[in-house]
Amino acid sequence: MKLYYFSYIIRKISTQEKYLHNIADLLGAFHKSNNVALKSSFKRGDEKLYLTKIDGYLNTYYFLKTSNDDLLKRINEQNFTVSDIKDKLESGEKMAFTAHIHFSTAQPILAIASGIGCPRLDVFADYTNELFKKVGLNDYEVEFTALSANSTKKDLLEMEVVNSIFIDIDADEGIGKTFLKELAGEYTSGVGSFRVTVESTQGNIKDTFRKIIKKNDQDKNRGIIRVGAKAKHDELTGQLMDYWLDNENVLADKINPKAKRKSIADQIGEKFDQNSQAITLYEKFINNQPNVNSTENATLTRFNAPESFNVDLKRDEDDENTDSEA
Repeated sequence: MKLYYFSYIIRKISTQEKYLHNIADLLGAFHKSNNVALKSSFKRGDEKLYLTKIDGYLNTYYFLKTSNDDLLKRINEQNFTVSDIKDKLESGEKMAFTAHIHFSTAQPILAIASGIGCPRLDVFADYTNELFKKVGLNDYEVEFTALSANSTKKDLLEMEVVNSIFIDIDADEGIGKTFLKELAGEYTSGVGSFRVTVESTQGNIKDTFRKIIKKNDQDKNRGIIRVGAKAKHDELTGQLMDYWLDNENVLADKINPKAKRKSIADQIGEKFDQNSQAITLYEKFINNQPNVNSTENATLTRFNAPESFNVDLKRDEDDENTDSEA
């Protein structure tokens, strides 16, 4: 399992102003709020999404997805709060369905660790922006960007010889679902992930490799986990070796989900605090953002209080229906 690092800005849609605003306090207030209906209202397809803080940790959360066929049968939303969900899950299920997200209190930086089949950053991005809309922050959206040093990607794009291409794909996302449906005649759940291998018929498919990477950069929500190749830099000398590029080339640390002495949350906290490169890449990211407003935004700051999340979802839905009928 890997811990991937991201930064983010908040954009005001009507004016296109960009704000440096840390959402750690906002999510902490959301967690403390008593609005169970709001916390239980998030879905992605047929699956429900929950965000709940891990007990004993300041800014580390479980980000859980459940399907109607399994976990939902054991989660009774009427009898306990969302924060109790983790107590209902077996340890194996936590690994299978739960991502861990850690937020910096100092900068707009987060890190996410998720296994195969667990919700990833794109799902959390949709979740966060849906939360904004549900509580009335309709004019704001959060934009996440991978903290990335492009040298690895640049190095791969400069390979002179590519003999084979490997693509690891999440079976539950994007093209993974489409591919399985074509193979099996219908979408089949429970596969997890699979690897596609592209072989050369003429000895060198470096142009195809470059096109795949470029396409993956343009559309990051296709379900591709990582791309690799058997390649070498020099056409005349050297040995073909396997090279891998994780999707988006995100700055990452390794996490051992089977460690007995340290929990995943403990490992995440340690890795996060020790990774000085994250701050360097964050500063680089900010320097490349023109006209970012670092002053406090009163509208956003208001949601650092739990009572700001006491919204009536039914009333909001009725208002939306009225607007659409008009």
